[in-house]
Amino acid sequence: MIHVLIIEDEPAIARGLSLLITKNYPDFQVLGICKNGRDGLQKILEQKPELVFTDITMPVMNGLDMIEEVQKSQFHTRFVILTGYADFEYARKAIHLGVSDYLLKPIDLKTLDDILLSCLELQKSETRLLQKEYLQCALHSDNLTDPAPVFMNEVSCSFIFVFQGPLRSNIYSETIPDSVFAPVSPGYLTQLEKEYQVSLFLLHGKHFNEQVYAVIYPSSSQPDTEELARRIHSILDISDQQPDSWINTVLSLQSPDAGSVSDLIKDTYLFALFKNRFGASSFQTCTTLSDQKIRVSQDVQQLCAGISSHSDQESLYHMIHSLITIQNQPNLSQFQITANLRYYISTVIQNCHKDIIYPDVAEIVSTCHSYEELERELQYETSKICGFHKTIPGEELPSLARQVRNYLDKNFTQQITTKSFQDIFGYNEKYISTLFKSEFGISPSKYISELRLKMAKTLMQNNPDILTKDVAEMVGFSDAFYFSRVFKSHEGISPSQFLKQLKD
Repeated sequence: MIHVLIIEDEPAIARGLSLLITKNYPDFQVLGICKNGRDGLQKILEQKPELVFTDITMPVMNGLDMIEEVQKSQFHTRFVILTGYADFEYARKAIHLGVSDYLLKPIDLKTLDDILLSCLELQKSETRLLQKEYLQCALHSDNLTDPAPVFMNEVSCSFIFVFQGPLRSNIYSETIPDSVFAPVSPGYLTQLEKEYQVSLFLLHGKHFNEQVYAVIYPSSSQPDTEELARRIHSILDISDQQPDSWINTVLSLQSPDAGSVSDLIKDTYLFALFKNRFGASSFQTCTTLSDQKIRVSQDVQQLCAGISSHSDQESLYHMIHSLITIQNQPNLSQFQITANLRYYISTVIQNCHKDIIYPDVAEIVSTCHSYEELERELQYETSKICGFHKTIPGEELPSLARQVRNYLDKNFTQQITTKSFQDIFGYNEKYISTLFKSEFGISPSKYISELRLKMAKTLMQNNPDILTKDVAEMVGFSDAFYFSRVFKSHEGISPSQFLKQLKD
């Protein structure tokens, strides 16, 4: 609703304009009529209308002086001049004061219609931007304003979370993206908005392989958000052509008001953590999780009971194959698989009677894109735990790992993807990552991240006036928003706060 105030000393014109707006434009509400600029100034500051129609020549205070006083009060509204004069000096001063439009007396209905529709479109555009910014903040912050801002009143919202591949366990594993996860095109989003009578916003998620679509609609309406989410899922799901590019789509519950948005987001992420599937695409509608506990599967426990201190490489590799076969079920979640494999690794370590650091099973699962790849990783970890061989076949560990490090030292500001390793070194990223981590105790993706952050800090220290987006681009991040998240995760403060400290 756009609130309107009319300031006019001719009663017939003021009442006529008020009646025209009230009768023909349901999106506008006339708050009242004032007879001079002084009363108008008081009402504007009290009632804060979005649109003001004002005469120029009035007793006590004229319209232009009133506009000037309003601007001194740091309140911004849209002014339309009502006048019967075509005076250049009035026009010049009005333009200087930022007056939006003129409406000559007697009032022309076509001109009034154009002004009101223009105002309505402008407000819708501004509201969309504010709503998108608010929801983007909600994804990354628990400190939302309470109560919710006016532009979130009388609207409900839902979220569509889309994860390509496994749910990532930490921010560093995303520094080297597996592929470009292209979002739904703006044109198709606009088409969906028209079909379902909603506002659709593509937001930055918490993970590199994640897209979040916010759906906003009037609280009084009930759009079919599930059908909408399924259409987005079908557009993004290319697993039929590329089996390693499977996606998990989760539709959140409906938020009855803006105040519950943060809780809604947390509940959906929690649902995704427990329910996202591994190795195949899925579409799920979020439900409330009640006393959710993940227990190691009974058949996994029975299988692992056969592990002993006498188990050799062949028997353990055969067990791994059986273990992976058990996991390869359509409805098994990534979280359940992680629990099962953690139990297997723990059993192997206990029977080897070695005091070693447990490998991060969650990271292993989250960086694999197929059960075949997961089986190879388990074989490697098992061999390393049991000491079946000192190096990976080919014994190229030191030379290849150092080649990769030298390459990263020289090229970390460039866009590096998993395909880069295959093209340059002839091995896939998973194999190279294993070699690199064994040699240097750090994954290539985390190594790149640390190089980039070190350079970013140097750039900002040498030039405190530099823009964050320029720093991000110079050190190799294609997305300034994502760079800020990585920087804050590593340093504890955002890049802008880091720059502010340097200036202070």
